Amino acid sequence: MPQTRESVFEDVMAEAARQLCSVEHLAGGAFVRAPLIYPGGSYVVVRVTQNEAAFVVSDYGLGYQEAELLGATPSYVRLGRIIAENAGVGFDQHAFFVLEVSREQLVGAVATVANCSLEAVILAAHKVAERKAAVDGERLYGRLLGVFPQSKVVKDATYIGESNTDWNVSTLVTPMRGKPTIFETVTAHRNSVSAASTKFTDIKRLPNAPNRVAVVQSKSDMGTLLGVLAQSAQVIEEAAPDDLIRRIAEAA
Repeated sequence: MPQTRESVFEDVMAEAARQLCSVEHLAGGAFVRAPLIYPGGSYVVVRVTQNEAAFVVSDYGLGYQEAELLGATPSYVRLGRIIAENAGVGFDQHAFFVLEVSREQLVGAVATVANCSLEAVILAAHKVAERKAAVDGERLYGRLLGVFPQSKVVKDATYIGESNTDWNVSTLVTPMRGKPTIFETVTAHRNSVSAASTKFTDIKRLPNAPNRVAVVQSKSDMGTLLGVLAQSAQVIEEAAPDDLIRRIAEAA
């Protein structure tokens, strides 16, 4: 008998649910893969074990490992304590956990631990990105001072886009001739590209919009994100020659 449209839909959704969440049973416990993804691209995984009285739920320190790969462990530990306290779970500077979980509480405990682990990694990654952006911005400012007079270079400037939104830009150059030029440091991280692209796109829509330059460490390291960024700005590498930087800023 052929399936009805409703039964096909139910089968598709059941398969989707199986792919979103899975369980792997190993000696001593089970690992639940949640439909959540760390900034590095790995799925959030929660370990569940059982003792005589109840269940124990933990992220098994996997969030800590993700933060370690990002160079963000100090921020992870500091933020983890706050997140755990707010969520009512345990945190031992390494792993989020809940002890003495009943069967009725198990689903909620797994979801809570998974979300705590993900939130801590995301916030820690943002802290690292902010620090790197500040360092990159200082380096860019110093570089531009070697190309243009100091009076023509403004660090941490504000530029109003077509939407009337005030955007903070790394450096604004106003050359002797040509339009103002925004130089913005951008990393190979999706969040950095997304933020820069949003900013550049809004400014690009202005009448007589300023030149927009995204400064990246390496174009090859950007992968497909290079094409995304190039839609709203000219992309150059940090090692670009002074003559190129000057020509861009002095373009009509």
